[in-house]
Amino acid sequence: MSASRRSFVCRIGSGTVVALGLAATTIALLALGRVVGWDPTWRAFGVTPLQPPFFDMHVINDYAACAWKGVDAYEPQACNIVNFNIPPTWLWLGFLGVDASDSSWLSVLVIAATAIVLVLLFRGRSWPYGVIALGAVISPSVMMGVERGNLDLLILALVGSAALIYEEGRIGRACGAIAFLGLGVVLKLFPMFCVSLAARLSRQTFLFACATLALSLIYVVSTMKYVLLIRRNVPTTFILSYGYKAIFLGLDHIRSEAGLNPTELADTWVPACTAAVVLICAAIVAITTFRNRREFCSVDISVAGTAFLFGAGIYCGTFLLGTNFIYRLMFLLLCVPQLLDWQIRRSEGKAAGIAELGLLVTIFGVLWVNGNANGHSMFLLLPQLLDWFLFFLMAAVLLSNFLWFAYRRPAQISKNF
Repeated sequence: MSASRRSFVCRIGSGTVVALGLAATTIALLALGRVVGWDPTWRAFGVTPLQPPFFDMHVINDYAACAWKGVDAYEPQACNIVNFNIPPTWLWLGFLGVDASDSSWLSVLVIAATAIVLVLLFRGRSWPYGVIALGAVISPSVMMGVERGNLDLLILALVGSAALIYEEGRIGRACGAIAFLGLGVVLKLFPMFCVSLAARLSRQTFLFACATLALSLIYVVSTMKYVLLIRRNVPTTFILSYGYKAIFLGLDHIRSEAGLNPTELADTWVPACTAAVVLICAAIVAITTFRNRREFCSVDISVAGTAFLFGAGIYCGTFLLGTNFIYRLMFLLLCVPQLLDWQIRRSEGKAAGIAELGLLVTIFGVLWVNGNANGHSMFLLLPQLLDWFLFFLMAAVLLSNFLWFAYRRPAQISKNF
């Protein structure tokens, strides 16, 4: 390769690689779709497809259209074969005349907005790190959300935007970030788990977490009627799911296929106690390494660090909800910029990075192994074990960072507490 070509390649940044990779993926999807059809195309990407295309957006628009005609959207299967299980804010689409025929262009709009935010989060590094980031973005778990046209994509864009504009010492930007998260909570509740920013303890992050939690609780309390209906309508299943109950539901499925009676452990205290034990183990690891002055996975005071804490908080929070469809793993993409920065420092010899490398590999494993082209009829144990291991790692990292930031800022903490 000539010197000029090498110089050109070196000038290509990670954001450009991700943008070009997403464009190439879109072209490949469109070309394959024209040749073999929607379902085989998405199965080739490790995704279990549904009909009609962008199914989840169809569900929202179906309920919005019929709710505006007086139908109770929260009645089971009132307007679609799937129950309506998101906040009532979305029913206002019916007032705008939106119906199922608008599902495709709305899905494309949401996907494009999310892609832009991801490119902005991943930019600023050399091209090899763009290739790594692209590998996470096109993983089956994330692509399942794209195939569904799922609302989580919009929430990812909002949370990612909050991470992009947040800055330590800038109250206005912090308020803007809270506004993005508040909108996300109104649209789908779980951005409230971004209170995990408090793990990077300072006066501003503490107040940020308090404000986010207060606004979230106010909204939840004021819409408690709908929260309970949503909880009732959310399916609890092992199918293409993660969460602390999923593995127990899946094991019962295996027993049923073998002609054995299900244990029904998912409906007992066992899953919750297992999660509690894992959290205790994570706390022991965090406290032990702190006492031995062995720091690991220290989160930066940067956009990448903020995004990581948001992603880790949402993963741990949703894991404790019981079960979630695996497209929600897309929020792990928020952790990737910080993971890449840790690897950059490792390559420069500035950090040992073994724990950081292990976390990166685990996240990639979770994103890729959970996907399945025939996920409606199959349960795999390995993805569930990886999900639990990642839950342990994320909890340990959050607790460790909280302890180290508290230790490093005693003067500021004592002043503001």
